[in-house]
Amino acid sequence: MEQFIRFINTGDRTIGESIISPDVIFYAPTSPEPLRGFDGYIAVLDMMRGAMPDVQWNAEEFIAEDDKVMIRFTMSGTQTQPFMGMPATGKPVKVTAMNIYQLKNGKIVREHGLPDIFNMLQQLGMIPAPGAAPQNAE
Repeated sequence: MEQFIRFINTGDRTIGESIISPDVIFYAPTSPEPLRGFDGYIAVLDMMRGAMPDVQWNAEEFIAEDDKVMIRFTMSGTQTQPFMGMPATGKPVKVTAMNIYQLKNGKIVREHGLPDIFNMLQQLGMIPAPGAAPQNAE
């Protein structure tokens, strides 16, 4: 998992290919259907790194049992490019992500990525924060 964290924080495909199964199934909140294969996996990582080139995942907590690992991350970065259809805001974000991984023969074969998208959208100003004054419609 240390190599995996190095991979997501650098985007180094060589590291990723050595630790992610070519048949990986990746459940991401940005896609209604699971993404399959390394190219699907890298597409989500490239989308995040493209919108927030400085994005970093800091592992805060690990829980492991049998062939599964859950990691609580703090994900942080600055949105300097468009993200999920939103124009660049230049705003920093810092959110929790709870990801569950299944491993086989030392490679990730399945991941459920669960970043706090709602909180991220609030920090980017796309969703009003609780207690914020409502915008007047014109």
